[in-house]
Amino acid sequence: MAKNRPDERLVYLALKNVFKGPDAELRASGKIRKRIQKHLDKDVEVRALVAEHNLDNVCNTAKALLQDDIFASTLRAKIRFPEVFDVSPAQSAERVASEAEAARSDSDAIRGAAEGHQGTWAVLELNEPESAQKGKGKEPASQVSTTRPQTRSFTRASLSVPSLYPVYIPLQTQHRLLVKVQATLEDACYAFGHKMMDGILLKEGWDCPESVELNIWAWVFRCNEDKFDAEKLVELGKPFPELLDSIVQLRHTAVHRVRVSANKLQQFIAEAESLAIILDNNTCARLLSRLRQEAQQVIDDLGRNKDLLESMLKKKLQEIDAQRRELDRVECQLVEDMLREDKEYQTLASANLEQAVAAATTIQQKASTSEHDTSSETEVEVESFEQASFVQNGESASS
Repeated sequence: MAKNRPDERLVYLALKNVFKGPDAELRASGKIRKRIQKHLDKDVEVRALVAEHNLDNVCNTAKALLQDDIFASTLRAKIRFPEVFDVSPAQSAERVASEAEAARSDSDAIRGAAEGHQGTWAVLELNEPESAQKGKGKEPASQVSTTRPQTRSFTRASLSVPSLYPVYIPLQTQHRLLVKVQATLEDACYAFGHKMMDGILLKEGWDCPESVELNIWAWVFRCNEDKFDAEKLVELGKPFPELLDSIVQLRHTAVHRVRVSANKLQQFIAEAESLAIILDNNTCARLLSRLRQEAQQVIDDLGRNKDLLESMLKKKLQEIDAQRRELDRVECQLVEDMLREDKEYQTLASANLEQAVAAATTIQQKASTSEHDTSSETEVEVESFEQASFVQNGESASS
C-alpha cells in the first residue's frame, strides 16, 4: 500500500536542523536524499517521519521546501507556517518584562564600566568648550562581565524551563560591529569638526580622526550645539544632549566590551545613523543604515528561531505530559485491577472455604445418623436375643 506524502509542516520541523547553513542551499535530489539518510540513525524524529511516509515522499517534500528557501529563512518559514511560531500572551508579556530588565541592566553595566575611566572630558564644564584635553583617553580596553542573568525562567507543569529571551548576539560579533560604528562616526565627527570647528581642532592639535575619541566629540558637540542645523535637530525627535549621551554609551560599550542586549545594540546603531544625518555626512549615514538593516535582519531571525524552538519545546512537553497522564492512568488502573482481582479471589477463597465447611458438616451429619442407626439395630438384636433366651429357659424349666 502506497504511503501518503507528509505534511510540509511536519517535514520542516523534523528536518529544520538537517538543512541549515550551507545545506539549506541544496537543490539536487541525490544530495538531499543523502543528507536525510545521514540523519536516519541520529535523529528519532527523522526516522519516525521516514518510517511513516517512506524516504521518497519525505525527500520530495523536503526538496519543495528547499526550493522555496523555507529552511534558509525563518521569515519565509513563519509566513508558510505561522502556527509553528505562535507565542502565547503570557510569553509576550514575559518577554516585554525581560527586555525592560535587560535595558536597566545594560545601562547599569555601561555606567559601571565607565566609572573612573572618564578622564578630564567627563567633568568638562559646558561653558568651556575649548578646554578639551589633547589626544585620546589612556584607559585600557578591559572586558566587563556583568552578573545579571542571561535568561529568565517560567514554569510549565513541574518543569522549570529557561526563557531564550532577551536576545543577545555573540560578544565577538557585537564588539566588532560597535567598533566599526565607532570608527565610522569618529571619521564623520572629525570631518564635521574640520568644517565647522576648525579653531578647536587647531588649538588641540587634532590633525586626524584618530586623534579624538567619540565621547570627547560628544562633549564638544554638546557645548557647540549652535553649529548644527536647527531644523535637523528638531527632526531628531529628542533633545540633542540625549542623543549625545547615547553616543557616549556606545563608545563605552565598545571600549569596555560590555555585553548588551540585541535591542540595545539596535538602538546604538540607529542613533549613530541619526548623528551621521545631523553631521550632514551622507556616506556615513548610508553605511550605518546598511549595517542597521543587516543587524535588524539577523536579530529578527534569531528571535524567530527562538520562537520556533520554544514552540517546539512546548508541543513536546505537552506530548510528554499527555503520555505521563496516560501512564498515571495505567498505574491507577493496575492498582485498581490488583485490588479487584484480590477481592474476587478472596470471594472465591471464601466460597471454597464455606463449601469445605458445608461438606464437613454434611459428613458429620451423615456419620452421626449412621452411628444412630447402628446403635438402634444393636439394641433390637440384644432385645431379640434376650427374648429368645428367656423363652428357651422357660421351656427347659417346664420339661
